[in-house]
Amino acid sequence: MCGIFATSRDIADLENLTEFLWRRGPDATNHLNYRGISFVHTLLSMTGKLTIQPFIDGEKDLVAFFNGEIYNYLEFGDYESDGQCILPLYETLGPDFIPLLDGEYTLAVFDFSKDLMIISTDIFSTKPLWFAIDNGEFALGSYVSSLHRHGFENAEQIPANTTRLYTISTLELIEERTVWDFDLTQHKTTFEDWNKAFENAIRKRTSGIKHGIFIGLSSGYDSGAIACELARQNVPFTAYSIVGSENPDTIQQRFSLLENTEYIELTRERFLKARNHLKAYCEEYTLRIDNGEQDQYDRLAVEYREVCATLDELEPIYRELNDPEVTDRVRINRNNKALLEKRMVRVQETIEFRRTGQMLTDDNGAIGMSHICGVGRERGELIYISGSGADEIFSDYGYQGIKHFRHSTIGGHFIADISKYFPWKNFFDNTQRAYLMKEEHVSGSHGVEGRYPFLDREVVQEFLWLSPELKNMHYKAPLHQYMELHNYPFDQSTKVGFNCGFSSSREDYVEKVSTERTVGETNDQTLIVDFSQWGEVHPLGEI
Repeated sequence: MCGIFATSRDIADLENLTEFLWRRGPDATNHLNYRGISFVHTLLSMTGKLTIQPFIDGEKDLVAFFNGEIYNYLEFGDYESDGQCILPLYETLGPDFIPLLDGEYTLAVFDFSKDLMIISTDIFSTKPLWFAIDNGEFALGSYVSSLHRHGFENAEQIPANTTRLYTISTLELIEERTVWDFDLTQHKTTFEDWNKAFENAIRKRTSGIKHGIFIGLSSGYDSGAIACELARQNVPFTAYSIVGSENPDTIQQRFSLLENTEYIELTRERFLKARNHLKAYCEEYTLRIDNGEQDQYDRLAVEYREVCATLDELEPIYRELNDPEVTDRVRINRNNKALLEKRMVRVQETIEFRRTGQMLTDDNGAIGMSHICGVGRERGELIYISGSGADEIFSDYGYQGIKHFRHSTIGGHFIADISKYFPWKNFFDNTQRAYLMKEEHVSGSHGVEGRYPFLDREVVQEFLWLSPELKNMHYKAPLHQYMELHNYPFDQSTKVGFNCGFSSSREDYVEKVSTERTVGETNDQTLIVDFSQWGEVHPLGEI
C-alpha cells in the first residue's frame, strides 16, 4: 500500500498536502518534478526490495506510479518489485496492458512523447483514486484532502473498473474504458473451480511478504472461510475477535482450530481512544449508501398524493351528504395524511443524513476496526486479509429473493439470465464502494494494507460462472459449501453485521449486543424483491 499524488501545479507545502497521505506509506516519501508535473509517492514496502516511486524512463519520456499490489508481476519478467513491470508492459502494449494486471491497485502513466496520461482503478476500485481539473490544471491522488489542500475543490472519485485516457497538454478526455468485462454465462455445475480460485486468491495475497498477517474473526461466513484457508495453507496469522460481538460457541470452536488467536475486550475507554485516533490521523470520508430510502419516499409520496386526492374530492361535500360511511372515509384519510407526512419527514431526514452525515470517523464499525488495526500494527502485522466484498458479490445482502437491507437489488436470488440486472447496485458501487473505502481509510491511518480475496478477479468470475442452481443452493453458497467441505464451524443461514459492542447515535455511543437474523425470512413486504420487473417469478412463489 502506498499513497500517490500528482499535479501540474507547483507544490509549496508538501507536509500539509501529505498530512494523511504519508500514513499510507510511512517507509519513504518521494517528491520530484518531471516535465512540469509534480509527483509525490509515499511508500509502504510490502513485497520485494524497497522501491522508490515514481518509475521514470527518461529516454522514452515515460513516468508511472501506483498504489497497491500487482500479484502476477513475475509473469512479465524478473523484477525485484511489482511496480517495475508497469512501464515495460506499457511500452509493449500501450493502455491495453492494464487488464493483464492481477492485483489491487490504482495507477497512473504519463507518456510525454505522445501527450498521453492514463489513470486507472482496478476492477473494484479497492484503492482510492481522486481526480480534478481546474482552469487547465489537474491533480490526482489517493486522498481527496490532498487535492482540496492544493486548491482543487471539485474533485471526483474515479468509479470502479475504470481506465481513462487524457491528453496531458489540454486535459481532454480521449477515452474511458472498463478494466475488465465479466462473462455472465452460468454454465459450471460444481464448485470445484471456485474452490481452486479461492485457494489461489489467498495464496497470492500471502506469498513473498515482509510483514505479519491478521484478520478480524467473526462467527459468520466471510472471515470463517478466510481463516480456514489460511490455516489449510499453513500461513502464519493472528485472528482477533471482539468479546460480545459474536456467537461465543462458534468463536471458541474456531479458536480451537487456530494457532494465534486473541479475544479483544473493547472497553468504552479503548473504543473512544480508537475513535480519537481516527479523528486525528484518518482521512475523512462520507459513507454515502443508498439504502432504498429514496424508493421508500417515492412510494410514500404516491400514497400521499392518492390520499390528498381523495380528501380533495370528499371534504367539500361530506358534511352536506351526511353519510356516515363518507364521513368515516374522510376521518381515515385525514389520519393517513398526517401519518404519511410524519413518515415522509423521517425518511427525508434519513436520506439527508446518508447523503451528508455518515462520516467514516464516527462509524462504530470503523472505530472497532481501528482498534484491531492498532493492535496488529504494534505487533508488526501490517497485512489485513479482509472479507469485504462477499456480501456484495455472493448474496447482495439477501437470500431467496428477500432482502436483509433495502439497498439490495436481487435479495440473493440469481435468475437464469443475470444480464437483466447485472451489475446490481452493490456489485461495483454503493455498499461495495463505501465499505471498501472505510477499510482503506481506517487501515491506511495505521499504515496497514488491506487485501481482498473475495474481490479477486478469478474468484468473482468463477462465482458468476456457477449455475443458478448452485448459486441459489444456500445463502452465500460458495462459502457454505467450502466450510462444509472442510468441516469448519460456522453459523448457518444467519446474518450478523459487524458489531464492536457500541452503536452510534446522533449524539453518543451506546452499548449494543449483536443481533442476528435468519436469512430468507421477513414480515416486511417491502423487503421482498419484485422479480416481475425482469420477467421472472419470485423463487418462493406468492408470499
